[in-house]
This record gives sequence, structure tokens and C-alpha cells, in this order.
Amino acid sequence: MNGPFVCCVAGIPGSGKSTVGRLLAARLGAVLLDQDTATNPLMAELARITEAGDDLDHPALRGPVRQARYDCLIDVAVENVRIGWSAVMVAPFTAEVRDPASWAELGRRFDPVPLRLVWVDVPAAVAQDRRRLRNLPRDAAWRTSTTVDDVPPPVVPHLLTDGTADSATEAGRVAALLLA
Repeated sequence: MNGPFVCCVAGIPGSGKSTVGRLLAARLGAVLLDQDTATNPLMAELARITEAGDDLDHPALRGPVRQARYDCLIDVAVENVRIGWSAVMVAPFTAEVRDPASWAELGRRFDPVPLRLVWVDVPAAVAQDRRRLRNLPRDAAWRTSTTVDDVPPPVVPHLLTDGTADSATEAGRVAALLLA
């Protein structure tokens, strides 16, 4: 692929998005933009103000706050691709990967720079064990969730990566596919 591009690395909590995203950005020489790194300090303050606690799915933090969180990440990516850098964005992108119109709208924000999706797939039990082990407050609702099995794969074009495989090997495989 010639010129800059944007790659979204998405998956369920505990799938390994951040690990794959870091390795992929390094392989591609791209800017890494992880939603947790970029917005969690602000989310913690919003949660304190709204008394939402550690639940990022609290009604006070959904809707407009969710969109603002994504807009922050996307706006920084847009600025980087406009100056010639490729970007790897790490976030769940739950709504966008399940609705072709939402995915197309996201792509238009980067036009004419191509947008690609890498979906990090793991069995629900693996993701649940990882959330339990990392023991972060934001994972409280997901740690014991039995609905993770109900999270369907993306309906938009994507590259699939195995979140249980060697991350460096998978990042190299995906980087080669993205650059082909």
C-alpha cells in the first residue's frame, strides 16, 4: 500500500487489541492511538463527576460521551494522516463494525486515505480469564459477563487475527497483508 492508511484494531475486552495494535504500529512505522491511553484519564474524571464509578457502560457515560471519546481518537488520527503518517487506532469500534453505514461514515472521515479493520478474535473464556487477571476496575462488568459469547464478528470487511496466537507473529502476518 502506497501512502498513509488507517488501521482499526478492534475486538472484545480482553481479546488482545492493545498488544496487537502496539506490535502492528511498530511493524508498520505508524502512529499508535489507543483509546484507553488517550481517553481513560478523562473518563475516570467524568465517572467521578457523574458518580458512575468504574462502569464505563454506565448510562451517564454512554451516548454522547461514547461518541466524544471516539471523536477524540479519530480526530487525532485524521491530523496524523493529513501530514502523511499512517495510524493504528485501538478501540472496540463496536457500533462501527456491526453497521456498514457507520463503518462507511468512519471511512469518509479519512477520505481519501484507506481505512482497514483488524479484528482480534479469542474464545470468550480466554477474554474472560484475561480480564480477571488484569483486574482493572473498567472490566468489572465484563469480568463475569456471560454475554461475551453473544458478541458477533464484524459485518464489514476485515482481517482476522488470532488473539491466542503469538502476538509478534500475528502482527507480522497482518502487517504483510495490510502492505500487500
